[in-house]
Amino acid sequence: MMERKPSAGRFFRMMGMHSAGVLAAAALCIAACACLGGCGRDDALPGPDMADLVTEESGTTTAATTTLPETTTTTTSTTQTTTTTTTTTTTVTTTAATTTTTEITLGEISSVTTAAERHWQGVDGFSDAYNAFLQDTVFVGDSICSGLRVYHILPDDNCVAKGCVGARNIFDYTFPVRGNEFYVRYALTVLKPKYIVFSMGMNDVNMTSPDTFCENYELLLEAVHELLPDTKLFIASVTPVTNETDFTSNAKIDALNAALRNADWGVNCKYVDISSMLKSWNTDEPALNSGYDGGDGIHLAPEAYRVILRAVCEQLVDTGCVGGISSDGVAYGYAAD
Repeated sequence: MMERKPSAGRFFRMMGMHSAGVLAAAALCIAACACLGGCGRDDALPGPDMADLVTEESGTTTAATTTLPETTTTTTSTTQTTTTTTTTTTTVTTTAATTTTTEITLGEISSVTTAAERHWQGVDGFSDAYNAFLQDTVFVGDSICSGLRVYHILPDDNCVAKGCVGARNIFDYTFPVRGNEFYVRYALTVLKPKYIVFSMGMNDVNMTSPDTFCENYELLLEAVHELLPDTKLFIASVTPVTNETDFTSNAKIDALNAALRNADWGVNCKYVDISSMLKSWNTDEPALNSGYDGGDGIHLAPEAYRVILRAVCEQLVDTGCVGGISSDGVAYGYAAD
């Protein structure tokens, strides 16, 4: 487990749950079935996501349990000789690990992905070892990371990403997973991947310092590691931009990457370089290769994602899935299982 460092706190958002009023006994039965099923988009949102509230001032963690209002329906039937009174009570309780009185085991929510995605054939031209690793890996991040899903390079289950997300605000967003919307930690607990590669930073580079960027990342890593202690975590470098964009500079991005690279993440997380492979180096100011530019100087073209995945696999799979030390002394991954 990583040693927790003093850092600015984060609100780990709690997810709500809709409940409909029941007017008659028949309607009550229908509502109860709907709640216990947990399949619809509206009522499949978990109760408290992982009901931890970390306050900005004290960093105190508070666990919360939500009990939905009790519903009681009384039906009275009268004949000439007998009066019968029947009372039915339904109570639904949500906790961090359950959404109803019927416990749902995390990681067992049915997939609504297409048959083609369920029987993913892998990235064309990649070895079986590379594709096996990618099939066991979930990439988490921002709109740049989401290109893996948008361009159908990886199945939906292997990419948990959304625009505007950064290490500074990832707990504020929900992500589409298997037909539902979940906050990041719950989404990853549903998917239960063997490996996670975090890839974000473009929405942090103009907003936080390198040190704060690493502190925010550490909060995320600790939260995920707490719930998925057997999952191996990796942080990918922030991707470069072209020299023509006014959004940010590669100097700022390089500063974030240097901080990520040099941070002591302990044994639970390692750094993976995907930035160098995307740069054009035949210039005084190395920048995003024009062939990998998605059109705005920031986002990436489909061809760039094959380069990214190959870089990840070379640094993790080729070193023994996933251990080794590069020529410049940077350790990548873990020893083979």
